[in-house]
Order: sequence, then C-alpha cells, then structure tokens
Amino acid sequence: MSEVRTLAGPEGGARLSATLAQVSARLAYLRWTLDPPSPADAGSEPRDGDWLACEELVAAPARLRQVILATGRQLGTGSEAVASSLFVLAYAYRVLVFAVAGLTLDGVVPPSGASSMAVGLSRGRPSLVGYRGGRVVDLGVAPELLPERLAEPALRRAALAVLLDEAVAGHLHLLVQATSAGLRVGRRLLWGNVAASAAVAFRTMEGLLGPWVRPLGESFFLEAPAELQGQGSFLLVEAGNRHGWFWERTSCCLNDRLPQKVRCGDCSTTPVDERRAAYRRSLLGDEGQR
Repeated sequence: MSEVRTLAGPEGGARLSATLAQVSARLAYLRWTLDPPSPADAGSEPRDGDWLACEELVAAPARLRQVILATGRQLGTGSEAVASSLFVLAYAYRVLVFAVAGLTLDGVVPPSGASSMAVGLSRGRPSLVGYRGGRVVDLGVAPELLPERLAEPALRRAALAVLLDEAVAGHLHLLVQATSAGLRVGRRLLWGNVAASAAVAFRTMEGLLGPWVRPLGESFFLEAPAELQGQGSFLLVEAGNRHGWFWERTSCCLNDRLPQKVRCGDCSTTPVDERRAAYRRSLLGDEGQR
C-alpha cells in the first residue's frame, strides 16, 4: 500500500530537487530553479531575464496586462488577444508539464499553486520556472511501479485531484481570470489553451514513458472542471505499424497571427481530413513524404 503524503521543510526540498532533476534530465528544454531571484519591480517594463512571482501576477490584472503587452510586442504583435493567448499558452504548459512529469517519472507532484511558483521571461515568453519553498505531494510509490499503481482508480483519482486542485484551481484559474479582466480576450480561448497545455504535457510523457500514460491523461479531463470540458479530445491515429496520440482542440490559439504566420498542426481552423492526413504523415516520417 502507498501512502500519499505531503512533505515540507528540508525533506520536501530535497525531494523536490531530486524530482526536478529527473524531469530536466529527460526533458532538457525545461529549465527550473529553486528559490528564484526577487521579482522585477512592478513599475518597470518587463524584459527577458525578469522573474515574476505568480501569486503577485495573478492578483494584479494591471501588472499582468503590462507584462502580456510587452511580451506581445517582443513576439511581433500589438493585438491584445494574440498576446494574451500566447502568454497563457506558454505559462500554462510550464506549470502543467512539470507537475505531470514529476508525477509520472517519480510519483511526486511539485508545488503547483500560484503562491509556490514564479516564472521567468525568455524570448518574449514565460519559459523559466521557479519554485518557492519545498512542499511536495509524494504518492509513496517506487517509480518502476507507477504504471501499475496509477492504473488503480483510487490512486489515480488522488493524484489527479492534486493536479487539479493546485495547478488548475489554485493557479491557472486565477491566471485566466486576471488575464480576461485586464485585456480584450475571450475566456473560452484562454481555457482552450490551458486544456491544450495539459494535453501536450500528458502527450509529452506518453512519448517518453509509453501508452500507460494515456488513461491518466483521459482521466484528467474526465475529472476536470467545466471550463476545461469541450475544449478538445484525444485521438489515437495508426499509420503502418506506428501509432500516435494526438490532441484536437476546438479553438485556435492565434499563433498564426504572428508575423511568421505559423499554424499549429492541431489547429481547429484546418479541415479535419487535412489534420489527420498530416498526423499520419508525421508517423510515417520519410516514408510518408514519398
């Protein structure tokens, strides 16, 4: 039997550091720090390298507006909707992927509430993650047993409840509220970005760890609040002897409104047949290009 417990203080800090080290060893593009530098002055123009305390950011729509518009200009857009959408998309993914990766790699959920995190700006996006304090939720399961144990309904629900309570209710819900309060952007679009970020986090770990992660991702959305319902669905595609687990969202993140005009592979504005043909080509690789 496992015992789900919260670890704090030096023990929690050591566990958090060990788990995050495992995450970055498998996903080198994810950059994190413990006890990040003091946040930039609220009156200053946000710039790359600045750290922002998440708790302060989600509680101050005016400051969040300043940050989002500044990052939008750096990305090449003056549209409040485009800047807001892409900021929330990048922010939500960083919050969720660390939580999902810690859970599936080590059976540990890093502290994911707004009061426990900070984000750092890099190339116009919130790309760096900082954790304050050392509190984690530990499932008490050896990593090699996670595929088997997280298939158990009771433990799976307990683990997902931590993700939904901390990362969604205690953080991203506040981010969506503050963003839509300070900028002209629809809440449903922002929630679509949160849903897509969660789906990509689970897909990332499925790609690393195998098909056992799929039921965990499916269950996340079954347990998720109303705002995340109807935002998309998982799709299993087979081509030749290969398979792929994709997420098809029901809204567009507006990435193609940037100067580069790059449309995401799962964009809802692309006809279904074209999307799925592209999925199959991606699975077949060079063979699919012939």
